[in-house]
Amino acid sequence: MTGVFDFARPWMLVLLPLAVLPLLPRRSDTLPFPSVAWLPVDRTGRWLEWLARTGAVLTMLGIVAGLAGPGRSHLQTVHIGSGAEILILMDRSASMDEMMESKGIESTGDSKSKVARASLTGFVAKRPNDRVGLMMFGISPVLAMPFTYDHRAIDGAIDGTAIGRGMPDTQLDRGLLRAIGEFDSATWAGRRAIVLVSDGGARLDEHARALIEAGLARSRIALYFIYLRSSVYSPDLNATVTTNAGSPEADLHRYFLTLKTPYRLFQAGDARAMTAAMTEIDRQQNALTSFVEQLPRQDASPYCFAVALLCCALLLVLQQVRVRAWP
Repeated sequence: MTGVFDFARPWMLVLLPLAVLPLLPRRSDTLPFPSVAWLPVDRTGRWLEWLARTGAVLTMLGIVAGLAGPGRSHLQTVHIGSGAEILILMDRSASMDEMMESKGIESTGDSKSKVARASLTGFVAKRPNDRVGLMMFGISPVLAMPFTYDHRAIDGAIDGTAIGRGMPDTQLDRGLLRAIGEFDSATWAGRRAIVLVSDGGARLDEHARALIEAGLARSRIALYFIYLRSSVYSPDLNATVTTNAGSPEADLHRYFLTLKTPYRLFQAGDARAMTAAMTEIDRQQNALTSFVEQLPRQDASPYCFAVALLCCALLLVLQQVRVRAWP
């Protein structure tokens, strides 16, 4: 852990010279006698006097230093563990609010977005060392949570995607380009990935494809496409020959296969398949990496006030044993 020692209110340090006041002689310490040379040396009294003066100096130093707010800022700590930098790009179009069917026979009772939220929450919980971000897209991309190590904040952002109705359109090109842009402003030495959760229905023009391919290669980002199938009538993207070859989903998958960066497709027709997809991503993105965490400033003023309090207590005790008058 590294950091810089500083003061929150350094101008208070101008009061430090006041700490020498207890060392100055005082008229109240003199005795009204012409000479006390014949008295024996009071070594104990002298030690107690210097102890009292030292305690008074430390009291004033502790108070002034505490008011100045000493502490350490710009703290960093290096963590080593299995993790990655992952941005979850979640489709929030109106079609994601439809029920997910299993084998086209009966509905599970849960919408595609609800199934996705449950699996994503479990995925984040299993990866404490990840730097995770969350973005939604529909008509336009919405950054729900920038990259963070605070997974409680990510859980809250995932839960927040349940609020409101889905957007009427799916502009995947805007979502992917905005997601790639989030990696440009971050420094990371480990693995990077975008987890795209969508039920398809979007097409990309040539200009958008070129920008997406260049962005993924520039930032070395792996792409995972979790395709949520509504029923058996949804195209099977793994089929070599399909009657839905001209569907937006199949066209999108074929484009992703041409990327020079790693790409993996997962098809999920129910909650179990969605969970299995996230488990496989968790297994693949499990390389050993190190990352630097920024820590809040550590305030040391309570320690200064504690020293001043102890010295005040010492002064009170010494005050009770002092001789104030000669018999």
